[in-house]
Amino acid sequence: MYITLLKPKGKGPQAVKYLKQLKAPKEISLQGVYLTFGRYDAVIIFDAPDNKTALDFVMNVATNTGYGAETLIAMPAK
Repeated sequence: MYITLLKPKGKGPQAVKYLKQLKAPKEISLQGVYLTFGRYDAVIIFDAPDNKTALDFVMNVATNTGYGAETLIAMPAK
């Protein structure tokens, strides 16, 4: 599972509209897109088969929103 944090630097309302309508490629399982208050404007939670696929997805989102992106790999605590 991957968690991407998006920092505000972007295209304002255009970026929010893009995120609200975000469609993931077939190899990405989008768990949720959340708009947030605070240091980050948005959070995307998704599954990808590998790091390369995750990176390509995040780079596409960052390019289309103009936001800075930080992605974390999440693992169950068990």
